Amino acid sequence: MENSEITELQKLFAQKIDEAQMVLVGIGEEFNEDFADIGKFPLLMSALEEVDTNPTIEWVVPFLEKRYIEKHDEGRLISAYGNLYNLIKDKDYFIVTTCIDGNIGKAGFDSERIVEPCGSYKMLQCSKACTEDFTSPDDIVKLAEQALLDGVGLDSLEQPVCRLCGKPLVFNNILCERNYVESGYRPQWEKYTDWLQHTLNKKLCVIELGVGMGLPSVIRWPFEKVAYYNEKADFFRINEQLHHMTKELEKKGISVMKNAVDFLNAWNA
Repeated sequence: MENSEITELQKLFAQKIDEAQMVLVGIGEEFNEDFADIGKFPLLMSALEEVDTNPTIEWVVPFLEKRYIEKHDEGRLISAYGNLYNLIKDKDYFIVTTCIDGNIGKAGFDSERIVEPCGSYKMLQCSKACTEDFTSPDDIVKLAEQALLDGVGLDSLEQPVCRLCGKPLVFNNILCERNYVESGYRPQWEKYTDWLQHTLNKKLCVIELGVGMGLPSVIRWPFEKVAYYNEKADFFRINEQLHHMTKELEKKGISVMKNAVDFLNAWNA
């Protein structure tokens, strides 16, 4: 897309948000953390090198990823979230995200207006899912970082295990695959569905940002349905590859063939 075309789409995007009474946002794969800046953190890099030479401590990697995410508070993803926040902060909004990295929490959004149905790095669960109890990962993350600072090696750490069955604890997100304990996000999902019920007769701006076909039943298909049945809705689908609009939404849908992160960061250009 030409810069002039992007500028016009930006203006339309901001206008439709400004005109809307309610804003529904879906955030997908283009916003996934890629750990591209991990080289800026030498301790974490050395830890990953240690894992490469000692596969028995691979369990530590997700805890290192969590620490990286906590430390990394800049870059294109954080900037894009910041620009989105500035656009919708004064609106009645709700955000559904399939990202598990939690970067969205760094931009100022109201956590009560976000649901993460794919989970996150916030809590640990039993890898066997023998219980729906959750445990904080903070102690393990701190111990791992201290081991790096002290130079004693990650093999000095003990893998956390479930107090009931003794199986390893893992982060409560879809990387658990079939054993993912979904009760972690359910309370927020109920808030989301309740909020959604109040959008039908309201002027609604529906926004898809980088949502692919990995989990279409979470955002893509439901958002299409919401936009279709609300006669007052505007619908933006912003995606570098999967930007195509369905025939049913051609009149109210606006397709933007651009990476959603880059589109939001164009405000900084």
